[in-house]
Amino acid sequence: MGKFHPAAFIEPFSLFWWECIVMVILIITIVVRAPLHFKKIQPKTYATFIALFFCINYIVENYYNYQSGYWNLQQSLPVHLCSISYFLCIITLLNYRQWLAECLYYWGLAGGIQSLLTPEFTVGMEGYNFYAYFIDHGGMLLVIIYMIVHLNFVPRPKSWLWVLGYTQIVAIGVGIINYIVGANYMYLSAKPEVSNPLVIGEWPYYILVLEVVALVHFWILYLPFAKKNKQAINA
Repeated sequence: MGKFHPAAFIEPFSLFWWECIVMVILIITIVVRAPLHFKKIQPKTYATFIALFFCINYIVENYYNYQSGYWNLQQSLPVHLCSISYFLCIITLLNYRQWLAECLYYWGLAGGIQSLLTPEFTVGMEGYNFYAYFIDHGGMLLVIIYMIVHLNFVPRPKSWLWVLGYTQIVAIGVGIINYIVGANYMYLSAKPEVSNPLVIGEWPYYILVLEVVALVHFWILYLPFAKKNKQAINA
């Protein structure tokens, strides 16, 4: 059993935070726009390369924590919603499926943005963990933008409600894992340590608030596509 690492944080809107966010935005822009400027890039090969990079990053991240003595069941299992979304990124790049892409869109966009706005490094920010955090969460935003730009992704009507339902099923499974290993994945057992204005109240009431927040987030994320879907239905 590995050692338990205390969480580390970056103060939101600090100079260092801005430096990190600007770098993430710059890399996302370059990677997503590259196929538009270099016509020799084959979309399938390019997507496979990104997926392979994600796989290597995951292996290196876990190996680093194992070698450092900090890999443990309470912090290292890939069952946070962002971790699940990370694997959906790989699956979507290699074998696109609409319903999985919709899960990635809502989970990854809501979770990725929140994680970058209020960074909480659950296994610390020493060494490779610092870079892995931004690859993991910035990578989700990258793939979501990539599938909108290059894969013509459009969430279906009521997809936001379906994904909210899938979220409950995932939460039940993760809750069972938390109970078995004594963990706090998806922050179902305790509030996140980072200060976040959307986390209101104590356990279990903040979970109910987050359910409402997720509902509103998913609905807002669907709105940019609502008009397009309505026009397609009426056509």
